[in-house]
Amino acid sequence: MNCIMPLYASLAPDNKYDPVFERQLAHGVTIALRPLSLPNDWPFIVKWLHRAFGRFSPAAYLPDKHLRETFSIMLQCDFAQPFVGLINDQPVFLVELCDGDKQCDEWEPGTHIFEPGDHSMRLLLSHAVMHTRYWSEYALFSCLDYFFSHPQVKRIVWQLHEKDKYYISLANQAGVIHSRASAVQVFLYLRENFTCFLSTYHRHMQKLS
Repeated sequence: MNCIMPLYASLAPDNKYDPVFERQLAHGVTIALRPLSLPNDWPFIVKWLHRAFGRFSPAAYLPDKHLRETFSIMLQCDFAQPFVGLINDQPVFLVELCDGDKQCDEWEPGTHIFEPGDHSMRLLLSHAVMHTRYWSEYALFSCLDYFFSHPQVKRIVWQLHEKDKYYISLANQAGVIHSRASAVQVFLYLRENFTCFLSTYHRHMQKLS
């Protein structure tokens, strides 16, 4: 049974919670989300971070200690939450959500003006997800499914650097509104649009094989 908790819950960095979301998908694939647990998850999370952002993000050049402290603070606050995504019980992606009212964005000012009900998402996929057919779609759709199950989430904002070709291709799914500011592309997922998408969600997932 899924663990029930608020979308933003202040957690200890070494928390050990059961999944807050779980779905059975096509051909025996199970996908789940649980809160990040730093002692157990950090060894592979830090590898994903350096691999994904090494080309253009300042975060890649920060010491591992600083990155770990950032996630520790995020876990303990009440307006942001990092989750580890599991496919068939294996940790394979990281997703972060932050309340737009409290958003402190790394992108340049003016990229997106956050409105009430906006929540900022960041998705980090492991090598295994990016190179296994349809797993990236499983990850994205399941994250949106879980986040929109919380009534305070009206829109999800995903901001990507223009060099992030893989993620931009992935983001252009599930009924987004797209805009661009300088080198940053902004993808907006609206609750009402995703609700329409969700009406054919399970049938769509069954076709991803």
